Amino acid sequence: MDTGKEKTSLSNFMVVVGNTASLRYLNLNDATPEYVSWLNDPEINQYTESRFIVHTKESVEDFISKTCNDSNHAFAIIDNESGLHIGNIKIGNINSQHLYADIGLIIGNKNFWGKGVATEAIKMCIDFAFNQLKLHRLYAGIYDKNIGSIKAFEKAGFICEGKERKKCLFEGEWTDTYIYGIINENIQ
Repeated sequence: MDTGKEKTSLSNFMVVVGNTASLRYLNLNDATPEYVSWLNDPEINQYTESRFIVHTKESVEDFISKTCNDSNHAFAIIDNESGLHIGNIKIGNINSQHLYADIGLIIGNKNFWGKGVATEAIKMCIDFAFNQLKLHRLYAGIYDKNIGSIKAFEKAGFICEGKERKKCLFEGEWTDTYIYGIINENIQ
């Protein structure tokens, strides 16, 4: 990942440019029919908390408006070759006293599943969180059945720090959630 290609961030400009994908701030223009369809696709959203509601253009616009604030950095994941918006990743709930935040992502375009895009997006967010935001720690909660996310976070350097037993209902059964974390060793 070449983070030397970082650019000034406005909602339509890339914040971090990677090898195959880039990140830019999510904006209201991203509330497209394709994005709405990701959130309503049971296969794509099966491990997200947004799966419990039917999404519309208006609900996506509302989410974007509420998510883009001081305690969150919500990014569109853009495929470098095609320029397509293929997913989202968010650094959220930033705690400014203890310098930690959570991270979550969705790869909505199934053509990009299993191609390393999630890992690259996670690495770009780590770099942004640690070097731009000066955070000490990032963490993610991942359903135990979400093998793709587990692999992506582990490849990006996250470590499993614990398990919350039978925390969430998934397909009618209680499922465990793993807590993954990564520490910025450059902050003492």
